[in-house]
Amino acid sequence: MEADVLYKGWTLSPIAVDDGEFFTAMVLVTTPDGEMRASGALGQFPSAASAREFAIAHGMAEVDRRDPPLPDGPDHSKPPKVGYRVSA
Repeated sequence: MEADVLYKGWTLSPIAVDDGEFFTAMVLVTTPDGEMRASGALGQFPSAASAREFAIAHGMAEVDRRDPPLPDGPDHSKPPKVGYRVSA
């Protein structure tokens, strides 16, 4: 686990789990009062460093109460555009 990051009084603990071919990102967010929340799996990434970087960005978004970033990893698929038709 990478060193914790202190952000606006909150502690962000990034986690990169080795899944063999990829690394799964997660983050533990601890409030200034000591309450801890775990994010669950946030996506898969090609390296531990990129997984941790994404986990920190996700934790910062949670603290700021804004939309979290979208993962750019191999399991992320973008939703189709509005009006886009898929033929079978």
